[in-house]
Amino acid sequence: MAALEKMPGHPRLYRRNATYYHRAAIPRDIAATYPKSEETFSLKTKDYQEALRLVRVAAVEVDRRFAAHRRRQASVAQHELTPEQLQKIHDEYYRQLLEEDEENRLAGFAGYTAAKSFDDAQALNEDLAAETRRQYARGEADEFFYGEAEDVLAWDGIEINLAPDSPSWVRLVRSLHEASLRAAEAISERFQGQIVETPPDATGSAAAEHSGPLLSVLFAEREEEAQRTGKWSPKLLDDYRQWTELFIELAGDRPILSYKKPDAREFKNVLMSLPSNRNKRRQTKGLSAMEAVEAGKAYDLPTLSVSTINKALGRLQATWEWASKQLDEEVLDIFGPMKLDTNGNARGEADPFSTAQLQAIFSSPIYSGCRSTRLRAEPGDTDMSGTSWYWLPLLGLWTGARLNELCQLGIDDVAEENGIWYLRLREGDDTQRIKGGKKRNVPLHPELFRLGFIDYVEEKRRARKDRVFPRLKLDAKGYYSGQPSKDFSAYIAKLGTKTDKTSFHSFRHNFKDACRHAGINPDINDILLGHALPGMAGRYGDGNIPLHRLYEAMCKVEYTGLSLQHIKGYQRVRSA
Repeated sequence: MAALEKMPGHPRLYRRNATYYHRAAIPRDIAATYPKSEETFSLKTKDYQEALRLVRVAAVEVDRRFAAHRRRQASVAQHELTPEQLQKIHDEYYRQLLEEDEENRLAGFAGYTAAKSFDDAQALNEDLAAETRRQYARGEADEFFYGEAEDVLAWDGIEINLAPDSPSWVRLVRSLHEASLRAAEAISERFQGQIVETPPDATGSAAAEHSGPLLSVLFAEREEEAQRTGKWSPKLLDDYRQWTELFIELAGDRPILSYKKPDAREFKNVLMSLPSNRNKRRQTKGLSAMEAVEAGKAYDLPTLSVSTINKALGRLQATWEWASKQLDEEVLDIFGPMKLDTNGNARGEADPFSTAQLQAIFSSPIYSGCRSTRLRAEPGDTDMSGTSWYWLPLLGLWTGARLNELCQLGIDDVAEENGIWYLRLREGDDTQRIKGGKKRNVPLHPELFRLGFIDYVEEKRRARKDRVFPRLKLDAKGYYSGQPSKDFSAYIAKLGTKTDKTSFHSFRHNFKDACRHAGINPDINDILLGHALPGMAGRYGDGNIPLHRLYEAMCKVEYTGLSLQHIKGYQRVRSA
């Protein structure tokens, strides 16, 4: 027999002689338990364009089989089959045999592997029936029927994980014998020209589940809509795309109506075992998701954080909600409620810096003199008070603002009102984004004034700069904070103050703790940080508090045990 030839247009499209085939290797995570060594079968066409259409449909169905097998293996093994389950399996196996026979007749028996004509197919049916009848009479079963039994348990709509030592295996094989003999009789009647209908699919509303657009098509439409309206930043788009592609990798690219709660559950289970930063780690780079999970276990790699898992589930749930508004059919919310419990504590995902860590950061060469801008962690004579490396940590500590909110500041976002200097954290132009759109005015702490931040800004204003940190560039995701975030993490790692739960965002936790320790009203604390006000306070009123009240609160913020008196402040350097 000629070998299968790989064809362009689809990764699973092959050809033998003039006939096209679907061919897929069994994913590694289920290869040991899957009843076949590969999913290879004829598409029963010699037309390339038709083969392209058929292979896409076949790939969806095969991916469904893979997902069903995963779910079956992950489920608790069932010790015995119920009479209802045995009857369902019998009926579905019978239906499949008649459906296969009907397809072969429509193809003029060209699809048969062991019979290439009407007479050959009729003789084959009689031979198979005779052997099945012999086994049935003697209570025997060969390897073929045990293989069929394993296969049928993985079929969509059945999906049963039967324990290997279950006594139901014998009854199951006997039921398949009976279904085969029934089918052989019906097929024999067809060979005699009699009409024998193929029963309808009883495993579920397959027609409804397989109708509608594929998830990839729906997501492309949503992506186009978001880009047209400008609702998604490049970073947000990349995030949605990343999690959607991962879901498709695991559950297959199927019509959205065909996905069920077990698909979402399996996705969540994989997320909980998936190594963090897997595309950057040497041990997992280039691996599929399931391969990365196995590698993560082997190398004991850290897994995704609770917040990342919940974000991924939220992205998929939002896509399902969007789809429900576009389609006439009901779209089940398979992702809700499914998020992991965080106990309302973001502290579990990020820690504040300790006083010792803060002192180490603000006593480091950036603040005492470094060797050069490139060698910032080494002592020297270079003054850094005119750079973003110098000011961003100080601003983070004394305002609690997010890193990107500070990186994107325009010169006009540093303003003064009745003698109070403050930051306008807002969405001023297309490059400025505020999480949740919660714009706010944050008064500058007296310590920032003492250190010369206003002098620094005024010098930039005189130099006709548009932005407070003009050397920072937008990254590919549309944020100014991409490189500064990496720079800061690398810097504190060299200082020895970096942990898995410390980053620039830790300053935000420090600020919140400082507000709490100073007895600042929780609503004012939330307003300064840009959080939504909780409970009834968030439902009534406009949430606006006069600037002078915010400034009074800001002046109470202090960090007990931390000394910044050694920092000279802005030296009017021109190198920013």
